[in-house]
Amino acid sequence: MSLVTIGGHAATRCRVTVADWGLWWLDANLQEPEELRGRVTCQVADKTLQGCVVSGGAYEGRAAYRIVGGAGGWGTDIPKQGYANPSLGVQMATVVKAAASACGETVEGFPTSSVGPHFARVAGPASRVLNAVAPRGWHMGFDGVTRYGVRATASYTGTDPLTRVVPDGSIVELSPETIGGLVPGVTINGSRPASDVEYLIDPTRLTVRVYAGARRSRRMAAYARIVEALFPDLRYRGTYEYRVVQQIGYRFDLQPVRSVTGMPDLQSVPVRPGMAGLKANVQLGELVLVTFADNDPTRPQIVAHDAPDAPGYMPLFLDLGDGVTLGVARMTDPVVAGPFGGTIVGASARVRAGL
Repeated sequence: MSLVTIGGHAATRCRVTVADWGLWWLDANLQEPEELRGRVTCQVADKTLQGCVVSGGAYEGRAAYRIVGGAGGWGTDIPKQGYANPSLGVQMATVVKAAASACGETVEGFPTSSVGPHFARVAGPASRVLNAVAPRGWHMGFDGVTRYGVRATASYTGTDPLTRVVPDGSIVELSPETIGGLVPGVTINGSRPASDVEYLIDPTRLTVRVYAGARRSRRMAAYARIVEALFPDLRYRGTYEYRVVQQIGYRFDLQPVRSVTGMPDLQSVPVRPGMAGLKANVQLGELVLVTFADNDPTRPQIVAHDAPDAPGYMPLFLDLGDGVTLGVARMTDPVVAGPFGGTIVGASARVRAGL
């Protein structure tokens, strides 16, 4: 029996990423080339997750999908709207519920506190409203409902074997039979509360990876402050995994995959493609790698796109050069006259990926 089913169909491999705030995401490969669309129920070990297909599909006898928690609405664009209540103030719940209604999501638990006498909702992804009124203060439940507040903390009391422990306690891996209480907020052997948890499932095994942040003694914390003072750009010397939230032209709005990194959301990030002259319109939810040129926090760059076996790997469109005068050749394209004599293959400057 499969440890994971997506819409009632067995999966061979699955990865679920859950952070202490924001949306959860699920990537899965199915045993059969099943076609899935819209809302789906996912059974991951002992947990039932309600989500929506964002990308993926069936191809050559296989199927892979990327699924986001809820109705998939927080990543869609909603129109601008203004609010005003000078006497009592605009209520946070009013703003959030209106955004949820506009994008088809369900919310509960948001307080009636005021966000001020006025609030201007700009056009764009609906999640911007949540990040504006409750930054890092909301999360998507496994039941597909968006909730306000910090996740509860609890100690892990299970006896499942620890298969990997980073010496500072920042990462712990287990091989349990069920997920149980292994969710953001859990503490293991006195660790800090987990900020991120991943569930990795293959046909026979469940692995839970818990990211808790490094444990530091007072002395180590003092050393860390000295190092950070000597090397203020140290954080920007690494490579970080981000998720695409929105693409405008060939610039991207991104969110870190794991909040434990401490990295912020990024907006309008350019791409440095590995192949000269190539541009792409990617699928939302795609995972990319980001570095900072010359360790400069003002110069984030996307340097790699998703892995070839990921559900969101295939872009929506590819442009070669300016996307107008240069074509992308496909095996099925006709031979046409070239602009400077001779012949070329490929009459289309913009090619829909996968055709």
